[in-house]
Amino acid sequence: MKDAEYIGLTSQKTAEELLGMYYLEARSYLLETAAILDRIERASGGEAAMEDPRIETLFSLCLMLTRQKKNRAEKFLKLLSV
Repeated sequence: MKDAEYIGLTSQKTAEELLGMYYLEARSYLLETAAILDRIERASGGEAAMEDPRIETLFSLCLMLTRQKKNRAEKFLKLLSV
């Protein structure tokens, strides 16, 4: 039995259907995050702000998106709750 099935997290939709449903929304959120970081960096004091632990957390979350294969949301929440 797969992990997701075991804990009841399977979807009735196919992966392709879910991708079609959520792709534009996810793309929009990522674009907005990039724009926010650009605004912070360009603002007065932006260079120092980019060293803020909160920004570092955002970068860690971005890395987690590309490196983690399972349970991304759970891992995000754990990192954000520290």
